[in-house]
Amino acid sequence: MNRTLLPTLVGVFTSLFVIWLLHTLLVVDDCLDHGGSFDYSSAKCLLEGGDVYTSNIENFVLVLYFVVGFGVSFLVSTLIRKFFKNKE
Repeated sequence: MNRTLLPTLVGVFTSLFVIWLLHTLLVVDDCLDHGGSFDYSSAKCLLEGGDVYTSNIENFVLVLYFVVGFGVSFLVSTLIRKFFKNKE
C-alpha cells in the first residue's frame, strides 16, 4: 500500500466517526431532550403528537460538519505521517 494512502484513509475514517458523534450530540440528543424520537430513515425528529420538530440549526450543523471533517482528517493524517517519518 502506498505510504501516503494509509494516513489519508485513516484521517477520513476518523473524521467520519467524529462527524457521526457530533451528529448524535447535536441533533439526536436535542431531539430526545424535547421529548421526541429520532427517525433515522427520514432524518426527522418526531414528537409524541406526530409533529416534526425542527431546531433551526441545520445550516450551522452542516457547516460545522464540513469544517470538522476537513480539520480532523487533515490533523490525523498529518500526525500519522509525522509518526511514520520519525520511525524511519
